[in-house]
Amino acid sequence: MSQKRIIIFNDCFFMGGTEILLVNLLNHLAEKGCDVTLLLPNPSEKDVLLKRVSGKVPVKYLFPIELKGFKKLFYKNLLVFFPRLYTRLVGFEEKDYDLLVCFKDCFHSIMFSRMKLSKILWIQNQPFPRDYTSHSLKEWFGYSLNRFQIQRMNRSFDKFDQIICVSEACRDGYINIYHHGVQKRELRVLYNALDLSGIEKKAEEYIEKSDFAGLKFIIVIRLSYEKTVDRVIYAADKLRAEGYEFRVTILGDGMEFENLQKLIVDYKLENWITMLGRVDNPFPYMKSADWFLCPSSRESFALTLIESITLGTPVVTTKCGGPEDVVGQGKYGILTENSTDGVYTGMKKVMDDPSLLPYFLSKKEECLSRFNYKEWLAEVDSILGV
Repeated sequence: MSQKRIIIFNDCFFMGGTEILLVNLLNHLAEKGCDVTLLLPNPSEKDVLLKRVSGKVPVKYLFPIELKGFKKLFYKNLLVFFPRLYTRLVGFEEKDYDLLVCFKDCFHSIMFSRMKLSKILWIQNQPFPRDYTSHSLKEWFGYSLNRFQIQRMNRSFDKFDQIICVSEACRDGYINIYHHGVQKRELRVLYNALDLSGIEKKAEEYIEKSDFAGLKFIIVIRLSYEKTVDRVIYAADKLRAEGYEFRVTILGDGMEFENLQKLIVDYKLENWITMLGRVDNPFPYMKSADWFLCPSSRESFALTLIESITLGTPVVTTKCGGPEDVVGQGKYGILTENSTDGVYTGMKKVMDDPSLLPYFLSKKEECLSRFNYKEWLAEVDSILGV
């Protein structure tokens, strides 16, 4: 009997929780001897995680070079409005595979939803209501186009044979945002899980540590708009004015990096908040901090929270989706309102009450028992039928 031919698509391979999860899955499938192929939109120098993928996993691309400018915009709209033509132009042959996995909900879901082969979709992004209020004709046109594109993408999800949501919040958002509160089909919830066996050793790598004796916060995050890291800057400014002593280290890169750096300078917080950009090994920084901060406006899951808890650094997070599941609605970490005031309140709370740190450290094993990596792999094997 011939092997099932599996192709797994992701829209990028940068440094991110979803991508690290996929690296582990691909390597697991390769070790099992599965016929698995990774499909990406195009080669990119930003795809740093490819070096971690087993050489047994072939990598294919929809385009031989990275699209930019007008060409990128043209093909995006072609994908949304004429997905069958797009499929022919990129030369994707569905007959070459038995199972397609779209590992992240994205515009390419539209293309894959039209295919006749078995297909599975992972909902990795937290669904959220969008504000399309416009103040000019140009804005109205842009928002109208974007709204239609998003609707086309959302409708395509239901054409997949199976839909896997990475958190209860993702599932609830799918039902409430995409189907107006009515569950029209089965949605399976499977928490993400990571192989955490090696991070303790990685956390021992030497880093230059501050001699600051007060409370230290760490943020490890992609610096994009929805991560709302600026909330931490505003909260830190208020806390400093109230006489609190603390330090914040931010690890990560993204489109908001320069804006956040400027904001730190504008508020004269250079001695309070340090931005180190993307680092290959964030674990020593996470272990040396007292609390992990997640200030996001929305998160589907946030695997970094699990990594931090593993290293003995408990979590302060906003009510932004998946992190609520990670901290068990406040049972395993500090849960705050999804706002700047919420971030301020959470930081202030742990500084005012030192007993919270040992209390949540005592919850570590109970919390992590819900994210067993071997059990996750077994569940995924069952879903894929391998």
